[in-house]
Amino acid sequence: MAQKDDGDWMDDCRRDGGDRWSRREVFCEVRETRVRAPGGTITMEGLRNGGVSVTGWDRDSLVVRTRIRATARTRAEARSIAGQIRTVVRGSDVIVDGPRSTDDEQWSASLYAMVPRRTDLRVGTRNGPVSVDQVSGTLDLQTSNGPLSLRDLGGTVRARTTNGPLSISLAGSRWNGSGLDARTTNGPLTINVPDGYNARLEAGTTNGPVNLGFPITVVGRITRDIATDLGSGGATIRATTTNGPLTIRRK
Repeated sequence: MAQKDDGDWMDDCRRDGGDRWSRREVFCEVRETRVRAPGGTITMEGLRNGGVSVTGWDRDSLVVRTRIRATARTRAEARSIAGQIRTVVRGSDVIVDGPRSTDDEQWSASLYAMVPRRTDLRVGTRNGPVSVDQVSGTLDLQTSNGPLSLRDLGGTVRARTTNGPLSISLAGSRWNGSGLDARTTNGPLTINVPDGYNARLEAGTTNGPVNLGFPITVVGRITRDIATDLGSGGATIRATTTNGPLTIRRK
């Protein structure tokens, strides 16, 4: 998900309007919720038309900004719809609830969250991007239709997208934790590797070309499946795509 600031997002949201036939008006709003970081796995699931972006920080608190976009026949009706949308932190669950959408009245909400760097996390959307940055823990991340971006993570990470690109950016000199298992079914896979990184890399594509941005050592010839030790080896970084190109490059 693009890391625009709230002001830029508000400008874009208002500029887009309700629809290209001007039959609907739009109302845009950003809200913020702050709580002490809950124990257990922080869960953000069930968003049908919106994305989730999570960034780790050095504070013992959870901050969630909800970007709301509502459309209706009039701006007053769109504002009323937005007023019925709630972001609730219930225990360790972050829940977004709102009225039922119709052909004339629709809404979407995206979450931008700051969590402690060491956090267990479960994120899921049905139609929207997911990005996680600088978080280490037991992470279960998935989206049905949307891009998946993973940057500077650690711990035990499982990530899935059905239709969308998968981007992985490793950081430091090695993976801190048991490893990464990431997959996209339909979409390109890009892995950014720092110079001097140490890991067991297992990557592949079923239907797509392979592009290598730096030399790697493999047993036998290079195929669509690559298994190699980077540097002195280490935790396993496993990432695959079924239908899409695989690109491995220096960060």
